[in-house]
Amino acid sequence: MTTALPADRTRFPLRRRLAARTAVGAAHLLTRLAPHRLERVLTRVARGAVPSTAAQATEARELVLAASLRMNGQRSCLPRSVAVALTCRLGGHWPTWCVGTLMSPPFSPHAWVEADGGLIGEKGDHAHWARLISVAAPGAVTGSRAASSSR
Repeated sequence: MTTALPADRTRFPLRRRLAARTAVGAAHLLTRLAPHRLERVLTRVARGAVPSTAAQATEARELVLAASLRMNGQRSCLPRSVAVALTCRLGGHWPTWCVGTLMSPPFSPHAWVEADGGLIGEKGDHAHWARLISVAAPGAVTGSRAASSSR
């Protein structure tokens, strides 16, 4: 369901770009894990973080997209969402990281991040997605129609 994203020309400070590239590398490694293990790792990483605001999560997403051309690809929603979440965590906050599927045919899988109860950088709204796995910071506001799993 993810479509190719336009190149972002925003310039970020070197320190932030390096942090985003580190998160991208870690995301590529983490996405090789089984889903339940990935959820467990991200749950531990999210401990102690405050919920991200929409502005913080959007900036982290822009950083990740600027740091790696691969993250702009059509089938890179899982590593992109993990990289965005890790970039947020490096800033001391955590978005709600989600994996799910469209609620109507074709049932295509997708991964995304949410903050302040809204999708970050995604078209549409929560009504189109069924959440299968999510990792949120304590006290985070989540989407209204999404059913989260917690372990």
